[in-house]
Order: sequence, then structure tokens, then C-alpha cells
Amino acid sequence: MKNPLILFSFFLFLSCHNNDKINLENKSKVNQQLKNKTNSLVIDTLVFSESMKGELLDKKIIESKKKLKFYKKFTHTKAINKIQIIEDKHSKTELIYLGEIYDIDNSNSYKVISNFKLIGINELLSPKGKSEIAFIDNNYNIMVYDMGMPENLPKYINDNVLYFNIKNTKIGIQISGGLSPMFCIPKIGCNE
Repeated sequence: MKNPLILFSFFLFLSCHNNDKINLENKSKVNQQLKNKTNSLVIDTLVFSESMKGELLDKKIIESKKKLKFYKKFTHTKAINKIQIIEDKHSKTELIYLGEIYDIDNSNSYKVISNFKLIGINELLSPKGKSEIAFIDNNYNIMVYDMGMPENLPKYINDNVLYFNIKNTKIGIQISGGLSPMFCIPKIGCNE
């Protein structure tokens, strides 16, 4: 009676070990093929979580709405991917209207603007910077995300995908699932 149980346990152990080894090998091969093939990644915001509603989203909408007056004037330009510079005595702002991106059923669209502002020019030894992405829909609802460093800002829109170039990887984001209180991008993380 003991021998069949030991034999069965040994067979089960070998079977599981081999499957784990095969799964790891397959995962490694797929990852390497993806890396070699395109060195890019496209993800979608169609990930629902509790943060997409309730207090966090309401707070984000209220905070962003305060910036609508500033960003609204840059949504009427035909100059897509052209830097617009605003300078004053102590700051320099570089805005780029990236174009329009649509949701999953093409019923809603967002005009996308990237913004890098250098603060403290001529008054600080080390000026500070601030980078943001603004999404404005056709009803002038706005969501603005602080992206930290200027290299975290998106570069362009192509085929309804917003592209970033992060650490030598082209990362595309589709907005078909809408916008949440946090904007998450691989290799950067989540930004509010």
C-alpha cells in the first residue's frame, strides 16, 4: 500500500516540476520574442478598479477643473506636435498639443496637451520643473495628471494610441476605458 502512494507522490512531484519549468521557459521565450520584435508595448485604460469612481475621482475632477481656463485656449490650435512657448520673468512653459484620442466606441474624444514648466528662472540657482498631461473632452471636462519629469511626457498620438518613450521602450496607451484618478504607465508608475 505504501509503494503506490510513494510512486504516485513522486510522479505528481515530477509532473508539477516539469510544468513549472516548461511554463517558465515559454514565458521567457515569449518575453524575449516581444522584446526582440518591437521593443514596444501598448496598454489600455480599460481596467476597472474602485479608484475609478467615488471620492478619488471626484477630488481629481475638482482639482483638474481649476486648470481648464489655462488649457482650454490650446485646444483650438491646428498646430499638432508643435511646441508653444510662454515666457515670463521667472518661468518658461512649453506646451504641445498632441491631437485628439477617442474612446472605444468613438463617441467621446479627448484633446491631449503636454506641458513642461520651468519655474524659478533668473531667481533660483536650480530652477524647478513641472510636467503635466491634460485631457479635455468635447464638453470641456478636464483631467490633468502630474507626470514628474519632462521625459515622462507623451511624445505623439498615432492610430488612436498615445505614445511615450520611456527608457528606450515605446509605450502606447489607449484611452478607450476612460480616465481614472491616476494615470499609470509601465516603467514610470502611477501619477495623479
